This record gives sequence, structure tokens and C-alpha cells, in this order.
Amino acid sequence: MKKIKILIIALILAAASLATTAQAETGLTGDVYAGMYNKYIFRGIDLSGNQWVTQFGADLGYKGFTLSYWSNLMMHQGGGYKAGEITETDITLNYNFTPIEMLTFNVGNVFYSLEGLRDTDELYLKTTVNTLLSPTFAVYWDCKMAKSTGLFYAFSVGHTFQLMNNLGLNLGALVSYNQSNFSAQFSGVDYNNWHDYELTAGVDYSVTDKLKISPSFTYSNALSSTARDLGGVSDESLYGVKVTYTF
Repeated sequence: MKKIKILIIALILAAASLATTAQAETGLTGDVYAGMYNKYIFRGIDLSGNQWVTQFGADLGYKGFTLSYWSNLMMHQGGGYKAGEITETDITLNYNFTPIEMLTFNVGNVFYSLEGLRDTDELYLKTTVNTLLSPTFAVYWDCKMAKSTGLFYAFSVGHTFQLMNNLGLNLGALVSYNQSNFSAQFSGVDYNNWHDYELTAGVDYSVTDKLKISPSFTYSNALSSTARDLGGVSDESLYGVKVTYTF
């Protein structure tokens, strides 16, 4: 799997390089980014053993379609992984469309390549109301690993306050509900209940039109005792900084 991940990284970087030169002619857009965080939290669950991680990826967009690559790399030993090990790689294909001015839909698939675990896929549908706070409702379906329903629901709101021409403050909140989704069941036992909530604050500082620095902080916790006992969700604080180059 490591060879496959290295090949994927090389292909993404090569595509990003080609996209930079072809952007004006084809309408292709994208970005590359890398960040350092004090841990890796996914749906309220610490997947890095409370150790620092590096996360990096790239996005390529064309006429509503976006192909995304993302990886998590351990900076120290923890969570059953060695330092320098890539624990997860995600490949996402997304299609974005706005049939009416007030509604935007995102539909796609996430392929999860997991070190030491079975790989899986999630299909998803996100609906955003284009108004104050951009309320978004998302449904995810684990189409491979689910033992029964395999659904995960999330509702989020967020807003950006433009503090200066090149500085924005991002505030957000999310609540989620698990319906026998594999990724949200730390114990491996199916459960249907409220899962977690997240409160996020961050800033985007634009160094140039193409280069952006984004420190952020997220607090998350369980929304039910079931999520705490069976889902492995606990009181977590996540912080770090990401650098993004857009082309």
C-alpha cells in the first residue's frame, strides 16, 4: 500500500504542475496544502494517540468536478503507528452544482486507504442553503464496511468575518448523528445515537493572492453517553496551522 500511496502523491503533484501551466486555457483550478496539528481527530475520535501529525493534500477542479488527495503522516510514534508512517490516505471525487440560487449540492465518494485496517468507501450528499451562516446538512453512507445501515449525518453552520482585506476570521459549529456507520464505532459495535459536536475558530491570512496561512482551533466532545462508550468520542482540543497555495 505504501507504493500505491507514493504513486498517488507523485501523480497528484505532477497534475498540479501541469494544471498551473494549463489553467488559463482549460479552466482547471486547484491547490496544494500542508499543515501541522497536535493530533488527528476524525469525527471526534483521536486516531493518532495524542501525537503530532502532518497532513497534506491537493485539489484539482474542473467544471464543477473536484478530485482531491489527502494524507495523514505521524510525526511521532503513537496510536499503534510508527513515526513517519502514513496512516491514512483519502481520495475524493466531488461534484458541485447550484440548481437554484438558494441551494448548493455536493455529491461524491471518499475512498479511505487505511494502514492496518480494511479500506472502505463513503458516498455522500451535502446540501447547503446559501444564506446567513451557510447551514449545511450532510449524509454519508459507508457502502463497504457497514454491517447494517451505515449512515452518518452532520449539520453545520459557519461564517467568515472579514477583519482586513487579507485577514478573515472563520467560526463554525457542527453536530452529528451516527446510524451504524463503521467509522464512528471505535468499539466495533453498531449504535444509533447522537455522536459528537465541534466548535471551530480559525483565521485565513493571505500572504499573496495565491498563498494563504490558516491557524485553527477545534474543540469536540460526545453528544451522548453511547458515543462516548461505544464510539470512543471524548473531550478533544485540536490546533495547528496550514499553508495553502492556490493555482
